[in-house]
Amino acid sequence: MIARCASRRIAAWVAVAQLATWGTAGVARGCPFCNALTPTFSERRAVADAVVLGEAAGGRTFRIVQVPQGREALGPRATLDLSTTELASIADAPTAGLALLLGKLHDGAWSWEAVAVDEASAAYFLRMPAAERPTVERLRYCAKYLEHPNEQVADDAYGEFGRASYDDVRRAADALPQAALRRWIVDPAVPERRKGFYGLALGLAPDVAERRTNAALLRRLATAAGTDFRAGFDGLLGGWLIAEGAAALDAIEARILANPQAAEGDVRHAQAALRFYVEYGRALSADRLARSTALLLDRPATAPGALADLTRARRWEFVSRAERLFVASAGDDPALDRAAIGYLLVCPEADAAAALRRVRLAQPRRYAEAERHWAMLGVRPAAGD
Repeated sequence: MIARCASRRIAAWVAVAQLATWGTAGVARGCPFCNALTPTFSERRAVADAVVLGEAAGGRTFRIVQVPQGREALGPRATLDLSTTELASIADAPTAGLALLLGKLHDGAWSWEAVAVDEASAAYFLRMPAAERPTVERLRYCAKYLEHPNEQVADDAYGEFGRASYDDVRRAADALPQAALRRWIVDPAVPERRKGFYGLALGLAPDVAERRTNAALLRRLATAAGTDFRAGFDGLLGGWLIAEGAAALDAIEARILANPQAAEGDVRHAQAALRFYVEYGRALSADRLARSTALLLDRPATAPGALADLTRARRWEFVSRAERLFVASAGDDPALDRAAIGYLLVCPEADAAAALRRVRLAQPRRYAEAERHWAMLGVRPAAGD
């Protein structure tokens, strides 16, 4: 019974820590190094009752060129007059040229979204494998359009990868253009927001020779001098860890995790990359990864997240570190207090219960506030079992 209760406490704490650490990633698990927040065309098409390729014919009238979806619902017609219907994105509706019109039918009334396109983007959108097709199939299609000259196409192709699961991206890695990725990641004209994914993609190269070349490039970029904030640096480090394993982690530890002079931005990027590898990497042992994570306990900014990661990994050898972090704190960091007390609350080791008694006596107010936080989330001390 005690073991089952302890297991429930750990599971509850881990669930909360997962949300606190990853945001909403547990709900729609996409690429952890991408910021593709808007729905892709395939997602918007999936919820549309009709998709029409139309040509603007003046006002809000469109001559129907093609109906790739929803012909039966739309009925036979040669034009669409949207002047009497609800039209979303009116500012984007073209007065000339082509548009993709996505319609939803509700209680007999249509509402429409108009997306201006040219011949290249229309062809890309209309040939896109539907959302109900396997994601890997769609990713292989989109791989050909990454950094397409048409920015609308390039953004959507990137968005498909950004919103896909890591496992699907890995399975589609054989379609990623590795030589082009190596150019893009160093090209200042390529949007910085995409480079985190490109760093990860370089680490996923299935060909051994390609991966070796990519690892050398990632090492050079990761060890180059940079500013405190480098967009996509976490993805670059994550790709390097996937590509080179222990050698990459040794270098990241020496230059960032164990380096008191490392820029805070780099440390946070390294924490994100390490967290990613703990979940998805395979070459390094849990003991090795725990030692690396523990280095982040030495920094106030990263200690709460590191404690959450160690709890999620069920690494209980850091009881004394959690106690010292709580006691040594000035009391001005509620996140650190909650992380330390949370770790001690769910740790099944006897020394954790003793540590809880000590910190309760040393800092009763801070302890009570942290314990109250976890009690509200269903996490209670072992003594309450």
